[in-house]
Order: sequence, then structure tokens, then C-alpha cells
Amino acid sequence: MATTTLEDEGKQELEQIEIWRCKQPDCKAWTRKEFVTETLPDCPLCKNPMVRSYKHVPVVHKKSKKKG
Repeated sequence: MATTTLEDEGKQELEQIEIWRCKQPDCKAWTRKEFVTETLPDCPLCKNPMVRSYKHVPVVHKKSKKKG
């Protein structure tokens, strides 16, 4: 996966992920590929077909819990 840094947004680190997005232009629904179990999913909001795509999202760094 590629990562990108945007200087104009406070150097926010982004990563490109695979998603499924709704085919309907007026529907903004999308979900990460790893959360979809169907081969060809339907939109959970409007029930229209979804298509594979890519999206840039902020990188989330996991915080580790210290055992003490």
C-alpha cells in the first residue's frame, strides 16, 4: 500500500486502501474491502450494486497498552 504526506493538511499521512463504493453517483456509501464477505456486494444504504475502487484515508497508529 502506498502512503502519502499532505503538507497543506498539517503533514497528515495517508494510505491507499481498496474499497467497495456504491455505483449510484448520488449515494456516498463505501466500505473497506476486508469488511465485505460477498463476491459482488449491494450497497447497504440504497441496495444498488457496488464497484471496487480505491480511497486515501488517514493512517491510524495503534497505541500499545503498557502492562504494569
